[in-house]
Amino acid sequence: MKLFVKDKMNISETEVEIRCRERNDDVENIINSIRAAGTMLMGEKDNGDKAPVFISKVLYFEAVERYVFAYTSSDVFRVKKTLYDLEDELKDRHFVRISKSLIVNVKAVEHISPENSRRLKLKLRNGEWVIVSRNYVADFKAVIGA
Repeated sequence: MKLFVKDKMNISETEVEIRCRERNDDVENIINSIRAAGTMLMGEKDNGDKAPVFISKVLYFEAVERYVFAYTSSDVFRVKKTLYDLEDELKDRHFVRISKSLIVNVKAVEHISPENSRRLKLKLRNGEWVIVSRNYVADFKAVIGA
């Protein structure tokens, strides 16, 4: 695969063109990664400040009581979406549900360890560990190709 990047000052927004002999899984993964990089949600911090949250920076989403939070390496934001909505919107963007209350970005996973009771333990790039419930192990393995 070859990669070319050209800086052009006279365009109004970034353009990406992919040339391929066939549209295979590798090409689809590249397309999904590019789409995810530009996607964002509006998040809210504890102090009420609102800020854009880029999906590609989110390690995981967690539902706590009636709220959903987006966790990045450095911040936590409350988002105004349900886990069901996020799961549906992000299913083709490297996110998978791993429990009733968690959706994880598989690109943020650094290490996978088996856990008791047929569960898995995931170490994320910020050093945090999350658990894949046994009911979701098969879905997680399907997404990572295991």
